[in-house]
Amino acid sequence: MAMLEVEHLTKSFGGLTATNDVTFDVGEGEIVSIIGPNGAGKSTIFNLITGVYRPDAGEIRFEGRSIVGTGTNKIVDLGIARTFQNLRLFTNLTVLQNVLAAQHHALNSTWLSAVLRTPSYRRQEARMREIATEKLAFFGPRLMSFRLNQPVYVLSYANRRRVEMARAMATGAKLLLLDEPSAGMNPSETKEITKIIRRMRDEGGYTVVLVEHKMGLVGEISDRVIVLDYGQKIAEGSYRDVVNDPTVIEAYLGKKAAAAKRGELEDVDEP
Repeated sequence: MAMLEVEHLTKSFGGLTATNDVTFDVGEGEIVSIIGPNGAGKSTIFNLITGVYRPDAGEIRFEGRSIVGTGTNKIVDLGIARTFQNLRLFTNLTVLQNVLAAQHHALNSTWLSAVLRTPSYRRQEARMREIATEKLAFFGPRLMSFRLNQPVYVLSYANRRRVEMARAMATGAKLLLLDEPSAGMNPSETKEITKIIRRMRDEGGYTVVLVEHKMGLVGEISDRVIVLDYGQKIAEGSYRDVVNDPTVIEAYLGKKAAAAKRGELEDVDEP
């Protein structure tokens, strides 16, 4: 059984169909990339999985359980967390406070125990801090040391991306949905984040689905790639297969490029 199953997922906004009969699954321990031109429906898929939108049709199952109609907070409790294309950080809070905030959904205490700072509350608070620093340490020195107590608004855009990923990890998630994790990063930083995403799976035990535009990153870490265009899935397979698919080339570069690619393939097939 796949960890995540998406079946015939459809969502429209007025006269615009954002996703149309999209089906795919994600196995435990996989890194799956969703790619496609701007407006293809990639972020809408994430919003549907995480309960931001309810689908017009179709089914979404996580670990065999339907999550359609489940509230976003309950979806986090089940073990799904995400980052956003447009960052959703508390910019006036510190790096550490942002990651601590991700764990409050699991805090087992009352307002009175928080006010009185009971031993039980202090133990939970210490454990939350331990988890937060552990997740931040995953990103190396860029978020540690003095930066722990810096407000997020002083960070570079790339470091804000890292904080948001650390916050998603700190929720206790099993499945991470990363929306353009390398956005705002230079080539060196992109290489670094590529290694970190691989470590999320290999060392952290996370299953990862990412939306990404940098094909070098996608090609290096993806077990499978899903391609969307105008809300429909047009290809799925290995990175090598999808980037050589004429339908995918047409979606990105137009019909002339696709026709040229078909000609190249025909020349290769000739004896």
